[in-house]
Amino acid sequence: MFKKFFEKIGTLIGRDPNAQNRSFSLQEVQRILDQHHAALLELYGVPIEELRARLLRHRILDDTSSAGNSLSNSPANERAFGGDWAIFTPLPPTTSGISDYAAELAPSLASRLNATYIIADDAPAPDPNLFGFAVQRLSEWKSNQERDRATPRLYHLGNSSIHDYILQEAMQQPGVVVLHDRVLHHLFEQTTLRRGDSHTFKKFALEHHGPLGAMIADLAERELSGDAFRFGLPLSAPALQNATAVIVHSFEAMYQFRDLLPDILVQRIPLQYSRATPLTEMNASEVRKRLGMHPDRLIFVALGLATVQKRLDSLISALGAIQDQIPPFELWVVGELPDSLGLRELAIESGLANHMHVTGRVDMDTFQAFIDHSDVVVNLRFPSAGESSATLIRAMGAGKPCVVFDYGTALDYPDGTLVRIPLEVSSHTGLANSLRELACDENARRQTGAAAAEYIARWHEVDQCADSYAKVMLAAANERDEPSR
Repeated sequence: MFKKFFEKIGTLIGRDPNAQNRSFSLQEVQRILDQHHAALLELYGVPIEELRARLLRHRILDDTSSAGNSLSNSPANERAFGGDWAIFTPLPPTTSGISDYAAELAPSLASRLNATYIIADDAPAPDPNLFGFAVQRLSEWKSNQERDRATPRLYHLGNSSIHDYILQEAMQQPGVVVLHDRVLHHLFEQTTLRRGDSHTFKKFALEHHGPLGAMIADLAERELSGDAFRFGLPLSAPALQNATAVIVHSFEAMYQFRDLLPDILVQRIPLQYSRATPLTEMNASEVRKRLGMHPDRLIFVALGLATVQKRLDSLISALGAIQDQIPPFELWVVGELPDSLGLRELAIESGLANHMHVTGRVDMDTFQAFIDHSDVVVNLRFPSAGESSATLIRAMGAGKPCVVFDYGTALDYPDGTLVRIPLEVSSHTGLANSLRELACDENARRQTGAAAAEYIARWHEVDQCADSYAKVMLAAANERDEPSR
């Protein structure tokens, strides 16, 4: 994917065409990489992801049509009891989608297994009464070595530094790994390279990704690798070297890791859907007024912390291009909007200064209220770490029409449940067309939202997901207890 690009960069590093004896500084090379970042995604990333999407779509269709959708969760006839477990995961109030996920799943797991939740020594203290399980810090848990050795483990692992202690434990002791992100580059970079251990980082990159991996690792060591390079070097395999089973949330990840790990169980368990707050029969106009929304305007929302990967620049540009062609509207960014993204300035340039509103981080009840009282949810991600979007599940479960790129984990959901647009980086034509159609067609919004809610209720129900967890964990525990042959 990156070979030609690296060849071009390689000719620049170490020589200036206008002064052959002067070497480029690292800052100059960084500027070169920044200038070519979008072009790299457009020229190499987009076509490859589109090809992967076509192949993935065919594989999903073949499997689900022949197996009656058996690759998704199905209602269990018998409830498995998973036994005693140590579950390594962040928990609220740690700010993380995975901590929220684990907390939401915990009450349903409580009737299916006995567990102790293990959090980092420096994590903020959770309320143990919220989860139905005991909670201990890592050092406290490991102080009882006999119990630690006797108890099977489950690791919730994601691509951020709060999973540092979980990664270290998973690489030392066997257990079931719940891999929330296919790409763990950022986590490995933080836990090795940024702590002075370039040897381990380069070793993993070479072992699992060959010469190209070594080249990306070298750029990362010099702090020259942008996200385009990080997503091209996933580094997930080292984290699974002791896995007794792997749980993922998407078909794409399931196929990838079944191919990578043919000798162990790799199971897809979709993200569960449970409302963050009960649905109440409140007057919609009053709720909108309380939230700051205009009671009668069309409401577009983008959910969660704004990042480059969520392509809010495309959303702002698309709405700016069609603002005179659609009913009066507002765009709400429900989450934090870093100034470094320059999106407020882009909104002014696009004529949306009076249309765009930013809430900052909000509590879960308010977050759910913004979903419930929106008209269209825009959930774009590219490039992606292979994560399934919990905000997308919440929005679909609430019956909202959601606009997504037609690739990756979005392919998990059937046609008609989402509004799919072509994968695009430098253009926003497909997005603008879809937003215009949704804005002007209330019936289309209602139909897509209803299909989404029906699908999520059928396949993402929280007790159903908990049953699947218990079955995988029971199978792994039985395998662990069998005498070696």
